[in-house]
This record gives sequence, structure tokens and C-alpha cells, in this order.
Amino acid sequence: MLYGLENDPDFEHINTRLLITCPSSGSDQGGLFLLDFENNTFEKLYTGSCSGMTIVNDRLFIASDDNELITMDQKFRVIQKKQYSKLDFHDISKFDDHVVLVVETATNTIGCYNTETLTRSGEIRFSAEDKDIHHINDIWLDGHTLYVSMFSPYGKWYMNPMHKNGGIVAIDLTDFHPNQQLHINPENHVVVKDLYMPHTVMMHQNELAYCDSMSFRVIAGNTKPIQLSGFTRGLAITENTIFIGQSRMRHVLRIPHEFSNCCLDGGIYVYDPKYRISRFVPLPAQQVYQILSLDQNFI
Repeated sequence: MLYGLENDPDFEHINTRLLITCPSSGSDQGGLFLLDFENNTFEKLYTGSCSGMTIVNDRLFIASDDNELITMDQKFRVIQKKQYSKLDFHDISKFDDHVVLVVETATNTIGCYNTETLTRSGEIRFSAEDKDIHHINDIWLDGHTLYVSMFSPYGKWYMNPMHKNGGIVAIDLTDFHPNQQLHINPENHVVVKDLYMPHTVMMHQNELAYCDSMSFRVIAGNTKPIQLSGFTRGLAITENTIFIGQSRMRHVLRIPHEFSNCCLDGGIYVYDPKYRISRFVPLPAQQVYQILSLDQNFI
């Protein structure tokens, strides 16, 4: 089912289960998918535009770029949906058992939402403007440090979208309370710079890993960058495998890339970092946003 990986001697050991979110794109409605490498199965669990996701108290929280927050139980049945105004939700991350952080790209903010009611309380604000000038994408909370990827920590990324002005900023949330408003100037908190439209960011074994999306690559710690064939977005790392999402570039004609070829297939790379080899699993979706390795006890 999953393109012969179970019969490939280099990849037959993989038994990971992946949740994958896919935003809508044109006629593609997007959705939530489950890839089970142990049982060699593939299933679409939900139809609708899905971006970031996180698990809190055995519930799955999904942020939709249709300005909707969705919660599901362990059988992926929808518990609750709440619609918001045009905030352009991207990623979502657990803050604690009672609050999730949601990226509101349209307003340069990260909102704090109650996990029971999905009501908004406080925010982290990166600009006084309510226009998307930084294009915040993804977040990862490591202890009290929040890592944030964005197209430009310096503002007005759209003035020169071909400029490698993206970065990752790190914010200390030790004294932050989710009912307050915290103002941050992102250019004072840059920890990685000169990226090209970066997306997924995470900490793995105390080192940053992230998608340098428009450069078609992934950086995982201090190793050599993993060069791929298309727009990278979505990342999950296990003990011996890296799963990397690839999406169809939405603006391939308007924003030219620097390579001799760009693959427009949506899917997942299954990458072995030891031998630097990979297989590609296509998905029936143009866009991949996030990949989550599921704990065996979740279902």
C-alpha cells in the first residue's frame, strides 16, 4: 500500500504511525491523514483544510487556515469546532493542560486559547500592525522557550519575496501568563537567519531542526542540510528516521526558485539519516503542513 516500503530491505523496519495535516488548495479539499507503516495502511480521517496540530489531554487540536479551531477524540471524531474571523491560523502548540498557542498569521500574533472552551484570552504580539508583515508560520515550545519561524523577523516580507530574509526567533516565556499581552520585536530575538520562507521548527535531542522551505531543504542539528526536490513543510523525527513533507509550490510561476527542477508532488519523504537515503510516499493532496508521530497508546 505505502509504495512497497514493507518489501524494501532498507526501510522495512519502519513501524511508525504518522498523522499528517493538509491544507486545501484549489479543488483539493485538504484533510487529516493517517499513515501506518507497521500495518501498511493509509486512511483519510477528516476532510477539510488542516494546518497545525497538537495533542493535549488525549485530544487532538487542529488549527485550520479557514479560521477554525477543531478538537477530536482518540478515534478522530470531532468534539468541537469554533469559527473565528480572518486570523489565518497556521500552527498550534500546547502551552499547558489548559491553554494552546495558535499562530494568527494575518495579525502578527500568537493567541492563547482555552482548551475547553476554545475562547481567546491573551496574546504574543510581534507588530502593532494588524497586517501580515512577518508571516509567522510555525511554533515549538521547548520548556519555557518558544521558537517561531517566519518569512521575515524584520517586517514587510512581501516587498521582496525572493530575498532570503526568513528566520527563527526564540522567546523566553518564563514569566508569561496566557491572559496577558506580550509585545515582542522579533528582530531582537533571532537565533537562525538567512532562511527562505521557513516553516516547521522543533527541538530534537537539544538541537534545532527546521524546514528551510523555499530552499527545498531541512536542517536537523549540526549535520549537513538534507537537500530535497521541492518545497519542504512538515517534519517528524524518530530514533532512526526523518519524515519530511513536500508540497506543491503555490506561487511557482510568480516566485521563481533557484534550482534546475522543482517537484510539485505532495507527499512524505522517509529519510534515513545514517545512510542518507530516502523513499517518497505520494499523498492524494497537493499540500502537506504538519507531520506528527503518534504514540502507540493514542488510539
